Amino acid sequence: MSVVINRLKYAILSHRWGKSEPTFQNLKPEGEGYKKLKEFCVRAKEYGCRLAWSDTCCINKESSSELDEAIRSMFTWYREAYICIVHLAQTNSLETLEKDEWFLRGWTLQELLAPLRMRFYYGPTWTPLTQNPNDKDDAKVVQALRRTTKIPGNDLRNFQPGPNRAWEKMSWAASRKTTRIEDVAYSLTGIFDITMTVAYGEGDRAFKTIHGRAY
Repeated sequence: MSVVINRLKYAILSHRWGKSEPTFQNLKPEGEGYKKLKEFCVRAKEYGCRLAWSDTCCINKESSSELDEAIRSMFTWYREAYICIVHLAQTNSLETLEKDEWFLRGWTLQELLAPLRMRFYYGPTWTPLTQNPNDKDDAKVVQALRRTTKIPGNDLRNFQPGPNRAWEKMSWAASRKTTRIEDVAYSLTGIFDITMTVAYGEGDRAFKTIHGRAY
């Protein structure tokens, strides 16, 4: 991975999943999900990236070992991306960020914190939210993100993972939801910089494990 990072810039996508997302097994050029993927690749190219990574089609979720590796590595992948491109589907302004479901999901918390460079786009036309090449350098964007997430500006700009400030970090995730109950815990491992066994089916025991280790 380090060889690729040093030689090739890659963009990474953060988004809410729809009903017709392309997958590792089925990358058919049809449906809204494929259109979103295509637009993401266009934006990645504008940043000079020769590689683009999207979770729906770059992870073979039928392989338990690959899924385990992906979950353990997710924070690092987002941190080391040249640019994280965020697509918002339910808002079109800084004043209404809280209305977008992107800010209510579990996995998007680390996708917000990990990258050092982000760009927000919205709607079917992928309109940029600002004209800045990096929205994390925009004081107005950071202020709007602080209002929406209650996360301090320094953490939004340059978050450092670790087990410290556990109560505060837990509060950032408290109102967020995940499709599977285990992901409540798995989506926090990168934020706390801990390793745990990925075992879907263990239910809320996963959260009890991270709860004990974080504190």
